[in-house]
Amino acid sequence: MKLKVKLRPRLLAVAELVPSGGVVTDIGTDHAHLPVFLVQERRCLRVIAVEKSRGSLRKAQRNLRFFGLEEMIELREGDGLEPLKGEDAVETVVISGLGGKTINRILAEAEADLFDYKRFVMQPMVDAEELRRWLVSRGFYFPREKLAREGGRFYEVIAAEPGEERIEDPIIFELGPALMRDRDPLLIPWLQAKLKHYERLLQALARSRLGTGDPRWRSSHYRYTRIKEVIRDVRQR
Repeated sequence: MKLKVKLRPRLLAVAELVPSGGVVTDIGTDHAHLPVFLVQERRCLRVIAVEKSRGSLRKAQRNLRFFGLEEMIELREGDGLEPLKGEDAVETVVISGLGGKTINRILAEAEADLFDYKRFVMQPMVDAEELRRWLVSRGFYFPREKLAREGGRFYEVIAAEPGEERIEDPIIFELGPALMRDRDPLLIPWLQAKLKHYERLLQALARSRLGTGDPRWRSSHYRYTRIKEVIRDVRQR
């Protein structure tokens, strides 16, 4: 019986947004758990796992030997999409476990080639709103998004493909158009957690020197109010 890797909820949610078939690259692969899972579950033909840390590369190599997948998963050292070549025929790019600004940088450095790929699957640890804004401004839309909960924390997973995404309400950049559209199973608890975050922030800002006159208080109050309205609307549907 062959050993199989088990993914935690965060990476499992990432894997669920990777289309079946084709070649996948995992940028910042760390221990290569995601590539091993994708190959073992026959979700892709092969994986190019990219990592800039030599220490992580050694750990990934040990894992590939352990699971006997050295021929199906290729490890490459480098930063972002730079190690990839046109002949690799990569269709899906996965970037998970990094901040949204870092993901923005990786994409911006390869901006001329972004439309060569069919799908990006991203899991920003922070700054998901900023990442969505950047992608929409560059001609991407969000066919799917997913929430995961692990260790008391929520994680957003974003799938982006070339196309037009129309967002009329700015709050949707924070809440995720596909999360709202598809009514993710974790949507209500995630929104409630956001509401509590803004409640604490508003209380802290109200006690600050500028009080409710602080522009940050007004911005946070707007978001707090809109999220309350969104929760009400979601529950009514």
